[in-house]
Amino acid sequence: MIKRLKQLRFLRNKVVLITGGSEGIGKALALEAARRGAVVVVAARNHEKLQEVADRCLILAGRPSFAFKMDVTDPDQVDEVLDQIRHQVGEIDVLINAAGLGMMDAVVDQSYATMHKMVTVNFLAAMYLSRCVAKQMMNQGYGAIINVASLGGKIPTPNSAVYSATKAGVIQFSNILRMEVADYGVQVLTVNPGPVATDFFKKADPSGEYMAHLPQWFVIAPDALARQVWDNVGYETREINVPGYTTGLAWAYQIIPGLGDWAIKKFFNFQQNKHNL
Repeated sequence: MIKRLKQLRFLRNKVVLITGGSEGIGKALALEAARRGAVVVVAARNHEKLQEVADRCLILAGRPSFAFKMDVTDPDQVDEVLDQIRHQVGEIDVLINAAGLGMMDAVVDQSYATMHKMVTVNFLAAMYLSRCVAKQMMNQGYGAIINVASLGGKIPTPNSAVYSATKAGVIQFSNILRMEVADYGVQVLTVNPGPVATDFFKKADPSGEYMAHLPQWFVIAPDALARQVWDNVGYETREINVPGYTTGLAWAYQIIPGLGDWAIKKFFNFQQNKHNL
């Protein structure tokens, strides 16, 4: 496996597909891939923003970059776009599932529609895209699937139950997929970042309360995260937890969850009487 994966340590001329590539973490990953010489393919619903990212990637990489409008929750559209990519660009060497949606609110205050949308975008779409691209990578004998999950999938925080549940699902899905494709030279890397300095929380938490409780040193720069991700592609790295010390926190929570719950609620100044009952 390692010998086949080594070719992905250098991205020059490798075809990289990134969902959610129009903004946030996906955009940062696309630009960093371009700096390393990849043929970047970004996909999302906002074609105007996508094209801006693709244009920047073209300048950074000095080679063609592509933008495809795609709704990751529509399997027929996903199939169609994947077919277009293979015919217009080539076989995919690296897939990054970075499309994501969050809504920070108490469980009792969330509608079924909101829950369903988060599950579909964050979890089901990542599973289906991984399934489609994994088959192609297994046939070609190498590849990398990078699933952007979240630290919330390992460590619970108030008002993020549904979002964190979808990311925990992505983590476990990735763990099992990794076992199934390892013998075919395919790396499955799970990325579990804490809060990242993007516009994600402007939509997920318009009140600003979630980020207000976080010290600035805990918030991750998207460019730094992107570099760390690409530095681990082409190796047998299974998982990246960012910041790194959160790996220990996740282990500690599993061992002493009661103390963990108390500390997390204190940290976020969680008040149970804020629900709209």
